[in-house]
Amino acid sequence: MLRLLASIPQALIAALAGYNAIVALWGWKDRTPAPTAAARRIRVVIPAHNEATVIGNLVADLQNQNFPTDLTEIVVIADRCTDGTVGASAPVRAVERDEGAEGKGAAIAWHLNSEPLDPTDILVVIDADNRVPSNFLERICAEITAGHDVVQCCLDVTNPDESPMTLASALSYWAGNRMVQLARSNLGWSADLGGTGMAFTGVALAEVGGFGEGLTEDQELGVRFALAGRTVEWLHEVRIYDEKPAGAVPAVRQRARWMAGRRAVARRYLGSLWKGAARERSIRLFDVGLRLIQPGRSFIAALSGVLALTSWVTRSRLLFPWPVWGAITAVQFFEPIPFLARDGVDRRYLLRYPFLAILGILWIPIRVASAVATGWGHTPHKGTDPEVSTPVV
Repeated sequence: MLRLLASIPQALIAALAGYNAIVALWGWKDRTPAPTAAARRIRVVIPAHNEATVIGNLVADLQNQNFPTDLTEIVVIADRCTDGTVGASAPVRAVERDEGAEGKGAAIAWHLNSEPLDPTDILVVIDADNRVPSNFLERICAEITAGHDVVQCCLDVTNPDESPMTLASALSYWAGNRMVQLARSNLGWSADLGGTGMAFTGVALAEVGGFGEGLTEDQELGVRFALAGRTVEWLHEVRIYDEKPAGAVPAVRQRARWMAGRRAVARRYLGSLWKGAARERSIRLFDVGLRLIQPGRSFIAALSGVLALTSWVTRSRLLFPWPVWGAITAVQFFEPIPFLARDGVDRRYLLRYPFLAILGILWIPIRVASAVATGWGHTPHKGTDPEVSTPVV
Protein backbone atom coordinates (compact mmCIF):
# COMPACT_ATOMS: atom_id res chain seq x y z
CA MET A 1 0.00 0.00 0.00
CA LEU A 2 2.79 2.41 0.92
CA ARG A 3 4.57 1.63 -2.32
CA LEU A 4 1.39 2.40 -4.27
CA LEU A 5 0.92 5.71 -2.50
CA ALA A 6 4.54 6.65 -3.20
CA SER A 7 4.14 5.72 -6.87
CA ILE A 8 1.23 8.08 -7.55
CA PRO A 9 3.11 11.43 -7.22
CA GLN A 10 6.11 9.95 -9.03
CA ALA A 11 3.89 8.82 -11.90
CA LEU A 12 2.36 12.29 -12.12
CA ILE A 13 5.78 13.95 -12.26
CA ALA A 14 6.96 11.50 -14.92
CA ALA A 15 3.77 11.98 -16.95
CA LEU A 16 4.08 15.77 -16.78
CA ALA A 17 7.73 15.64 -17.88
CA GLY A 18 6.83 13.33 -20.76
CA TYR A 19 3.86 15.45 -21.84
CA ASN A 20 5.94 18.63 -21.98
CA ALA A 21 8.84 16.89 -23.75
CA ILE A 22 6.52 15.61 -26.49
CA VAL A 23 4.57 18.86 -26.92
CA ALA A 24 7.88 20.76 -27.21
CA LEU A 25 8.67 18.93 -30.46
CA TRP A 26 6.05 21.02 -32.26
CA GLY A 27 8.20 24.07 -31.55
CA TRP A 28 10.90 22.93 -33.96
CA LYS A 29 9.01 24.25 -36.98
CA ASP A 30 8.99 27.99 -37.69
CA ARG A 31 5.64 29.66 -38.27
CA THR A 32 4.73 31.36 -41.54
CA PRO A 33 4.25 35.11 -40.98
CA ALA A 34 1.09 36.71 -42.29
CA PRO A 35 1.48 38.84 -45.43
CA THR A 36 1.79 42.59 -45.01
CA ALA A 37 -1.64 44.16 -44.75
CA ALA A 38 -3.21 47.57 -45.10
CA ALA A 39 -2.56 49.72 -42.05
CA ARG A 40 -5.30 50.26 -39.47
CA ARG A 41 -5.55 52.34 -36.31
CA ILE A 42 -3.37 51.18 -33.43
CA ARG A 43 -3.28 52.51 -29.89
CA VAL A 44 -0.11 51.70 -27.99
CA VAL A 45 -0.40 51.98 -24.21
CA ILE A 46 2.68 52.03 -21.98
CA PRO A 47 1.85 51.51 -18.28
CA ALA A 48 4.66 53.17 -16.31
CA HIS A 49 5.53 53.69 -12.66
CA ASN A 50 8.73 55.70 -12.15
CA GLU A 51 10.35 54.71 -15.45
CA ALA A 52 12.00 58.03 -16.35
CA THR A 53 15.39 56.34 -16.91
CA VAL A 54 14.14 53.95 -19.60
CA ILE A 55 10.92 55.15 -21.21
CA GLY A 56 12.64 57.54 -23.62
CA ASN A 57 14.31 54.64 -25.45
CA LEU A 58 10.99 52.87 -25.99
CA VAL A 59 9.27 56.07 -27.15
CA ALA A 60 12.07 56.59 -29.69
CA ASP A 61 11.64 53.01 -30.94
CA LEU A 62 7.89 53.50 -31.32
CA GLN A 63 8.39 56.73 -33.25
CA ASN A 64 10.75 54.96 -35.63
CA GLN A 65 8.26 52.40 -36.90
CA ASN A 66 7.58 51.30 -40.47
CA PHE A 67 3.97 52.25 -39.90
CA PRO A 68 1.87 55.36 -40.66
CA THR A 69 2.16 57.87 -37.83
CA ASP A 70 -1.35 59.20 -38.49
CA LEU A 71 -2.75 55.77 -37.59
CA THR A 72 -0.61 55.37 -34.46
CA GLU A 73 -1.57 56.72 -31.05
CA ILE A 74 0.97 56.29 -28.23
CA VAL A 75 -0.24 56.84 -24.67
CA VAL A 76 1.93 56.62 -21.55
CA ILE A 77 -0.13 55.77 -18.46
CA ALA A 78 1.94 57.44 -15.73
CA ASP A 79 0.72 55.59 -12.64
CA ARG A 80 1.64 57.39 -9.39
CA CYS A 81 4.93 58.58 -10.87
CA THR A 82 7.24 60.79 -8.80
CA ASP A 83 10.42 60.74 -10.91
CA GLY A 84 9.69 62.73 -14.05
CA THR A 85 8.30 59.88 -16.15
CA VAL A 86 5.80 62.28 -17.77
CA GLY A 87 8.54 64.65 -18.91
CA ALA A 88 10.72 61.79 -20.13
CA SER A 89 7.78 60.52 -22.22
CA ALA A 90 7.77 63.58 -24.47
CA PRO A 91 6.86 64.01 -27.26
CA VAL A 92 4.06 61.41 -26.89
CA ARG A 93 0.96 61.97 -24.78
CA ALA A 94 1.00 60.97 -21.11
CA VAL A 95 -2.03 60.59 -18.85
CA GLU A 96 -1.51 60.69 -15.09
CA ARG A 97 -3.22 58.39 -12.60
CA ASP A 98 -2.98 59.09 -8.88
CA GLU A 99 -5.59 56.82 -7.31
CA GLY A 100 -7.33 53.49 -7.67
CA ALA A 101 -6.08 49.92 -7.38
CA GLU A 102 -2.38 49.29 -7.98
CA GLY A 103 -1.06 47.32 -10.89
CA LYS A 104 -0.75 47.28 -14.66
CA GLY A 105 -4.16 45.76 -15.31
CA ALA A 106 -5.92 48.33 -13.14
CA ALA A 107 -4.05 51.19 -14.85
CA ILE A 108 -4.98 49.99 -18.34
CA ALA A 109 -8.61 49.42 -17.31
CA TRP A 110 -8.71 52.96 -15.88
CA HIS A 111 -7.40 54.39 -19.16
CA LEU A 112 -9.79 52.40 -21.36
CA ASN A 113 -12.72 53.36 -19.15
CA SER A 114 -11.97 57.06 -19.73
CA GLU A 115 -10.94 56.64 -23.37
CA PRO A 116 -12.77 53.59 -24.81
CA LEU A 117 -11.17 51.68 -27.65
CA ASP A 118 -13.03 51.53 -30.95
CA PRO A 119 -14.03 47.89 -31.71
CA THR A 120 -12.12 47.98 -35.00
CA ASP A 121 -8.92 49.39 -33.48
CA ILE A 122 -5.94 47.43 -32.20
CA LEU A 123 -4.67 47.82 -28.64
CA VAL A 124 -0.96 47.14 -28.07
CA VAL A 125 0.44 46.88 -24.53
CA ILE A 126 4.19 47.32 -24.02
CA ASP A 127 6.27 47.81 -20.86
CA ALA A 128 8.25 51.01 -20.37
CA ASP A 129 11.64 49.25 -20.19
CA ASN A 130 11.17 47.33 -23.44
CA ARG A 131 12.88 47.84 -26.80
CA VAL A 132 11.08 46.99 -30.04
CA PRO A 133 12.16 46.53 -33.69
CA SER A 134 11.09 48.93 -36.43
CA ASN A 135 8.58 46.43 -37.88
CA PHE A 136 6.84 45.87 -34.52
CA LEU A 137 3.53 47.60 -35.32
CA GLU A 138 3.57 46.58 -38.98
CA ARG A 139 3.78 42.88 -38.10
CA ILE A 140 1.12 43.10 -35.38
CA CYS A 141 -1.25 44.79 -37.83
CA ALA A 142 -0.59 42.10 -40.46
CA GLU A 143 -1.22 39.22 -38.06
CA ILE A 144 -4.43 40.70 -36.65
CA THR A 145 -5.70 41.50 -40.14
CA ALA A 146 -5.02 37.85 -41.03
CA GLY A 147 -7.54 36.83 -38.36
CA HIS A 148 -5.52 36.46 -35.17
CA ASP A 149 -7.51 38.68 -32.82
CA VAL A 150 -5.10 38.11 -29.91
CA VAL A 151 -1.32 38.02 -30.49
CA GLN A 152 1.77 37.83 -28.31
CA CYS A 153 5.21 38.84 -29.54
CA CYS A 154 8.31 36.82 -28.70
CA LEU A 155 9.94 37.92 -25.43
CA ASP A 156 13.71 38.38 -25.30
CA VAL A 157 16.12 39.84 -22.74
CA THR A 158 18.18 43.03 -23.08
CA ASN A 159 20.78 42.19 -20.41
CA PRO A 160 21.72 38.47 -20.45
CA ASP A 161 25.36 39.21 -19.57
CA GLU A 162 24.69 41.45 -16.56
CA SER A 163 24.65 38.67 -13.94
CA PRO A 164 24.14 34.91 -13.52
CA MET A 165 20.50 35.70 -12.67
CA THR A 166 19.84 37.55 -15.92
CA LEU A 167 21.62 34.80 -17.87
CA ALA A 168 19.42 32.15 -16.25
CA SER A 169 16.32 34.23 -17.07
CA ALA A 170 17.44 34.66 -20.67
CA LEU A 171 18.10 30.95 -21.15
CA SER A 172 14.69 30.16 -19.68
CA TYR A 173 12.96 32.61 -22.01
CA TRP A 174 14.86 31.48 -25.09
CA ALA A 175 14.03 27.83 -24.49
CA GLY A 176 10.42 28.46 -23.49
CA ASN A 177 9.74 30.74 -26.46
CA ARG A 178 10.14 27.87 -28.90
CA MET A 179 9.47 24.76 -26.78
CA VAL A 180 6.41 26.11 -24.94
CA GLN A 181 4.92 29.06 -26.78
CA LEU A 182 5.67 28.39 -30.45
CA ALA A 183 4.92 24.69 -29.94
CA ARG A 184 1.43 25.45 -28.66
CA SER A 185 0.80 28.00 -31.39
CA ASN A 186 1.85 25.47 -34.05
CA LEU A 187 -0.57 22.95 -32.52
CA GLY A 188 -3.42 25.45 -32.77
CA TRP A 189 -3.53 25.83 -29.00
CA SER A 190 -3.13 29.03 -27.06
CA ALA A 191 0.25 30.55 -26.20
CA ASP A 192 0.63 32.47 -22.94
CA LEU A 193 0.15 36.21 -22.78
CA GLY A 194 3.37 37.73 -21.46
CA GLY A 195 2.13 41.04 -20.05
CA THR A 196 4.04 43.04 -22.66
CA GLY A 197 4.26 42.89 -26.43
CA MET A 198 0.66 41.73 -26.58
CA ALA A 199 -2.10 43.06 -28.83
CA PHE A 200 -5.85 42.62 -29.20
CA THR A 201 -8.70 43.84 -31.33
CA GLY A 202 -11.25 45.99 -29.55
CA VAL A 203 -13.90 43.34 -30.25
CA ALA A 204 -11.91 40.52 -28.65
CA LEU A 205 -11.03 42.57 -25.58
CA ALA A 206 -14.62 43.69 -25.06
CA GLU A 207 -15.85 40.10 -25.40
CA VAL A 208 -13.91 38.97 -22.31
CA GLY A 209 -14.61 42.07 -20.23
CA GLY A 210 -11.29 43.90 -20.58
CA PHE A 211 -8.46 44.04 -18.08
CA GLY A 212 -8.70 42.91 -14.46
CA GLU A 213 -6.90 44.04 -11.32
CA GLY A 214 -5.07 40.85 -10.34
CA LEU A 215 -1.34 40.41 -9.75
CA THR A 216 -0.99 38.80 -13.18
CA GLU A 217 -3.51 40.49 -15.42
CA ASP A 218 -2.01 38.83 -18.49
CA GLN A 219 -2.60 35.27 -17.24
CA GLU A 220 -6.17 36.02 -16.24
CA LEU A 221 -6.84 37.65 -19.59
CA GLY A 222 -5.33 34.68 -21.41
CA VAL A 223 -7.59 32.26 -19.52
CA ARG A 224 -10.67 34.34 -20.29
CA PHE A 225 -9.75 34.36 -23.97
CA ALA A 226 -9.37 30.57 -23.88
CA LEU A 227 -12.79 30.13 -22.25
CA ALA A 228 -14.26 32.40 -24.91
CA GLY A 229 -12.85 30.16 -27.62
CA ARG A 230 -10.08 32.52 -28.70
CA THR A 231 -6.44 31.45 -28.99
CA VAL A 232 -3.34 33.57 -28.43
CA GLU A 233 -1.14 33.50 -31.54
CA TRP A 234 2.60 33.50 -30.82
CA LEU A 235 4.59 35.78 -33.14
CA HIS A 236 7.96 34.09 -32.84
CA GLU A 237 9.54 36.25 -35.54
CA VAL A 238 8.58 39.55 -33.81
CA ARG A 239 11.04 39.86 -30.96
CA ILE A 240 10.86 42.49 -28.20
CA TYR A 241 13.43 43.02 -25.47
CA ASP A 242 12.81 43.21 -21.74
CA GLU A 243 15.23 44.08 -18.92
CA LYS A 244 15.46 41.38 -16.24
CA PRO A 245 16.45 41.88 -12.56
CA ALA A 246 20.17 41.27 -12.02
CA GLY A 247 19.98 40.38 -8.33
CA ALA A 248 18.46 37.30 -6.72
CA VAL A 249 16.28 39.29 -4.30
CA PRO A 250 14.40 41.40 -6.90
CA ALA A 251 14.18 38.37 -9.19
CA VAL A 252 12.64 36.25 -6.42
CA ARG A 253 10.27 39.09 -5.53
CA GLN A 254 9.16 39.47 -9.14
CA ARG A 255 8.70 35.76 -9.74
CA ALA A 256 6.92 35.34 -6.40
CA ARG A 257 4.34 37.89 -7.54
CA TRP A 258 3.93 36.00 -10.80
CA MET A 259 3.49 32.72 -8.94
CA ALA A 260 0.99 34.19 -6.47
CA GLY A 261 -0.98 35.72 -9.32
CA ARG A 262 -1.00 32.48 -11.29
CA ARG A 263 -2.20 30.60 -8.21
CA ALA A 264 -5.06 33.08 -7.79
CA VAL A 265 -6.04 32.67 -11.44
CA ALA A 266 -5.94 28.87 -11.05
CA ARG A 267 -8.23 29.00 -8.00
CA ARG A 268 -10.73 31.08 -9.93
CA TYR A 269 -10.68 29.45 -13.37
CA LEU A 270 -9.18 25.93 -13.21
CA GLY A 271 -12.55 24.26 -12.60
CA SER A 272 -14.12 26.07 -15.56
CA LEU A 273 -11.18 25.20 -17.81
CA TRP A 274 -11.21 21.51 -17.06
CA LYS A 275 -15.00 21.23 -17.09
CA GLY A 276 -14.91 22.89 -20.49
CA ALA A 277 -12.12 20.55 -21.59
CA ALA A 278 -14.19 17.51 -20.59
CA ARG A 279 -17.40 18.86 -22.13
CA GLU A 280 -15.77 19.86 -25.42
CA ARG A 281 -13.14 17.10 -25.39
CA SER A 282 -10.64 19.92 -25.78
CA ILE A 283 -6.97 19.30 -25.06
CA ARG A 284 -6.48 23.03 -25.72
CA LEU A 285 -8.45 23.99 -22.60
CA PHE A 286 -6.86 21.17 -20.61
CA ASP A 287 -3.43 22.48 -21.56
CA VAL A 288 -4.27 26.04 -20.46
CA GLY A 289 -5.33 24.69 -17.06
CA LEU A 290 -2.26 22.50 -16.75
CA ARG A 291 0.02 25.45 -17.47
CA LEU A 292 -1.53 27.28 -14.51
CA ILE A 293 -0.58 24.65 -11.93
CA GLN A 294 2.61 23.00 -13.13
CA PRO A 295 6.10 24.01 -11.96
CA GLY A 296 8.74 25.11 -14.45
CA ARG A 297 11.03 22.80 -16.43
CA SER A 298 14.10 23.75 -14.39
CA PHE A 299 12.42 22.71 -11.15
CA ILE A 300 11.17 19.42 -12.64
CA ALA A 301 14.70 18.71 -13.91
CA ALA A 302 16.18 19.45 -10.47
CA LEU A 303 13.55 17.33 -8.70
CA SER A 304 13.96 14.37 -11.03
CA GLY A 305 17.74 14.61 -10.60
CA VAL A 306 17.38 14.45 -6.81
CA LEU A 307 15.04 11.45 -7.13
CA ALA A 308 17.49 9.70 -9.47
CA LEU A 309 20.37 10.21 -7.04
CA THR A 310 18.28 9.16 -4.03
CA SER A 311 17.04 6.05 -5.81
CA TRP A 312 20.58 5.09 -6.84
CA VAL A 313 22.03 5.61 -3.36
CA THR A 314 19.23 4.06 -1.29
CA ARG A 315 17.90 1.45 -3.74
CA SER A 316 14.55 2.16 -2.10
CA ARG A 317 11.60 0.18 -3.42
CA LEU A 318 9.42 3.22 -2.78
CA LEU A 319 11.11 5.08 -5.63
CA PHE A 320 11.09 4.33 -9.33
CA PRO A 321 14.40 2.73 -10.41
CA TRP A 322 17.19 5.24 -10.81
CA PRO A 323 17.55 4.67 -14.60
CA VAL A 324 13.94 5.89 -14.99
CA TRP A 325 14.59 9.11 -13.10
CA GLY A 326 17.99 9.44 -14.78
CA ALA A 327 16.34 9.30 -18.21
CA ILE A 328 13.72 11.87 -17.20
CA THR A 329 16.44 14.16 -15.85
CA ALA A 330 18.49 13.81 -19.03
CA VAL A 331 15.52 14.67 -21.26
CA GLN A 332 14.57 17.66 -19.11
CA PHE A 333 18.14 18.95 -19.06
CA PHE A 334 19.32 18.26 -22.60
CA GLU A 335 16.18 18.68 -24.75
CA PRO A 336 16.32 22.51 -24.74
CA ILE A 337 19.87 22.65 -26.14
CA PRO A 338 19.02 21.80 -29.79
CA PHE A 339 16.06 24.18 -29.62
CA LEU A 340 18.33 26.97 -28.41
CA ALA A 341 20.71 26.24 -31.28
CA ARG A 342 17.76 26.10 -33.70
CA ASP A 343 16.86 29.63 -32.62
CA GLY A 344 20.36 30.94 -33.30
CA VAL A 345 21.40 31.46 -29.67
CA ASP A 346 25.09 32.35 -29.56
CA ARG A 347 27.48 29.52 -28.72
CA ARG A 348 28.85 31.40 -25.70
CA TYR A 349 25.39 31.17 -24.11
CA LEU A 350 24.99 27.50 -25.02
CA LEU A 351 28.25 26.77 -23.18
CA ARG A 352 26.78 28.48 -20.10
CA TYR A 353 23.51 26.57 -20.31
CA PRO A 354 23.95 25.00 -16.81
CA PHE A 355 23.25 28.47 -15.34
CA LEU A 356 19.60 27.66 -15.99
CA ALA A 357 19.75 25.50 -12.86
CA ILE A 358 19.64 28.73 -10.84
CA LEU A 359 15.91 28.99 -11.49
CA GLY A 360 15.37 25.42 -10.31
CA ILE A 361 17.27 26.14 -7.09
CA LEU A 362 15.29 29.33 -6.49
CA TRP A 363 11.91 27.67 -6.99
CA ILE A 364 11.48 26.89 -3.29
CA PRO A 365 12.26 30.44 -2.00
CA ILE A 366 10.05 31.81 -4.78
CA ARG A 367 7.25 29.47 -3.68
CA VAL A 368 7.66 30.56 -0.04
CA ALA A 369 7.74 34.26 -0.96
CA SER A 370 4.65 33.86 -3.17
CA ALA A 371 2.64 32.79 -0.12
CA VAL A 372 2.90 36.33 1.28
CA ALA A 373 2.89 38.26 -2.02
CA THR A 374 -0.31 40.29 -1.81
CA GLY A 375 0.36 43.49 -3.74
CA TRP A 376 1.95 44.89 -6.84
CA GLY A 377 5.70 45.41 -6.66
CA HIS A 378 7.75 47.73 -8.84
CA THR A 379 10.91 46.31 -10.41
CA PRO A 380 13.48 49.10 -10.94
CA HIS A 381 15.10 49.35 -14.39
CA LYS A 382 18.43 50.85 -15.39
CA GLY A 383 18.03 50.84 -19.14
CA THR A 384 20.20 48.69 -21.40
CA ASP A 385 20.47 48.24 -25.15
CA PRO A 386 19.51 44.80 -26.46
CA GLU A 387 22.38 42.35 -26.75
CA VAL A 388 21.05 40.57 -29.81
CA SER A 389 21.83 36.90 -29.26
CA THR A 390 18.89 35.53 -31.22
CA PRO A 391 17.69 36.53 -34.68
CA VAL A 392 15.18 39.30 -35.24
CA VAL A 393 13.03 38.77 -38.33
